[in-house]
Formats: sequence, C-alpha cells, structure tokens
Amino acid sequence: MKLKQSLSQFIRKMGIATLADKSYYYLQYLLRYRRNSNFAKTHPDFIFPPAYFIYETYTLDYKDYLEDGKQTAGEIVELLKPFINIQQPLQILDWGCGPARVVRHMPGLLAKGSKVFACDYNEQYVKWGNKNIPEVRFKKNELEPPVALPVECMDAVYGLSIFTHLSEKNHSLWIAELYRLLKPGGIMLITTQGEKFIHKLLPDELQEFEKGKLIVRNFEKEGHRMYSAFQPEKFMQELLSGFKILKFIPGGDKESVHHMQDTWIAKKL
Repeated sequence: MKLKQSLSQFIRKMGIATLADKSYYYLQYLLRYRRNSNFAKTHPDFIFPPAYFIYETYTLDYKDYLEDGKQTAGEIVELLKPFINIQQPLQILDWGCGPARVVRHMPGLLAKGSKVFACDYNEQYVKWGNKNIPEVRFKKNELEPPVALPVECMDAVYGLSIFTHLSEKNHSLWIAELYRLLKPGGIMLITTQGEKFIHKLLPDELQEFEKGKLIVRNFEKEGHRMYSAFQPEKFMQELLSGFKILKFIPGGDKESVHHMQDTWIAKKL
C-alpha cells in the first residue's frame, strides 16, 4: 500500500498524471470493448454517453453505468424519504451530475409533476444530457458558483463525490450556494471521503486528517477526477454549521450511498 501511495505521489509531482490517466483509459477501453459492445446491443433503446465520459466519472463499464446508476438513484430516494414527502411533486437538483449516470433515473422514481434538474461544470456533459435526456433539465455552471437557478427553488439537492474534487475555498463557496438554492426546510444529501479512505493518505496527510483538517491533493486541475480531497468528520461538521445535520452515515456502512463514501443528510434551517 505504501508503494502504491508513493508511486501515485510521484506521478502527480512529475506532472504526468493526465498522461497516465489517458493511458489507463485506452487500456480499459480495449479490455472492456467486447463486453461493453455486447451489453449495448442487448439494450438498444438505452443511449450511452461517450466511453470517455463514463470512464472519467466512474468506471468504463456499460453494465455498471446503467444498473449502478439506477441502484444509486433508488438509494438516494430511500435516504430522502424520512425527511421529505416523496409522494408529492418535488423540484430536485443533481449537483455535479456528470454524464447523467444517476439523474437520468430520477424522473421515474419521483411523483408525477416533479421537476428534475442537473448541473455540471463540464460543458460536454451538459450538452450531451440536454440532447439525449429530455426528462431532465441540464444547466452549465463554472468551477465556482453560482448555478443559473433562482434562490430557494429546490426541495432537495444531492451531490455525489463532488466535494471530493474541490479546493477548501470551493467547499465554502458551494455549501453557501447549495444553501441559496434550497427552499427553507429543503434537504441536502452529499458524499465525502472520510475515515474509510485514510489508507490512501501519506503519513503527513494522515496526521493533519486526524486533527480534523481537510486534505487536498492539488497536483491536477481542480475538478479533475485526480484532484482529490479527503474530509474528516470534524471538518464537515464545521462546514455544515448553517444546516441541521439530520443523518451521518460513515463510508462502508450498508446505509451509505453505494456503501462507499460518507453520506451526509442535512436540512436548511
């Protein structure tokens, strides 16, 4: 594990992370080409995004993109149910939607009359979503807020592994923006890299993490999948001080979204 950490650190410091990432993409594309092609043929009515979009935001596996996305959407709805009336029409936003892996399934899980929105700073994802998924309204935003939506317009907002790729400054800016978008009493669900991910930290990073400090690896451009942030529980409690924390589920717990990252559910005061 220490060797893997050191190699990762070396690649980033040498400035070849993007090249290494692209090379790994092409390898995965070749290795999974037949399986993905066969899966696409058995789902002729399902429109898949470009292969690199899928790789860039999750894993390059068509089956995972479809089935995992649908499962995750269902998990989010189940987590929201105790705190919001899913039976009535809602306005909900997928913040950092990527190539619509999760949000494309949301219209079928919510009450009739609900409006589903999605936003991302990647213009290509937004263009693809607007062209191929008319049931969802996609919005382009920048790396920093705002989102082109009016104040207090959302009943719920969720963001999956978005803070994990942001600077400390943008942690604060985006929490304020999500607060702005939520209606009074609105619900926010976000996921972060907490204790379950400390095996990825180098010794000096781990010391800071255990003090409750945010750890940011900024050897890549902010927002990129290889720009990584790790959030200790203490840091998150302070970040969410303007909300009422309704539920915290540690990463790895069977209740957490996809049993991976820490899941935070909070209510706008």
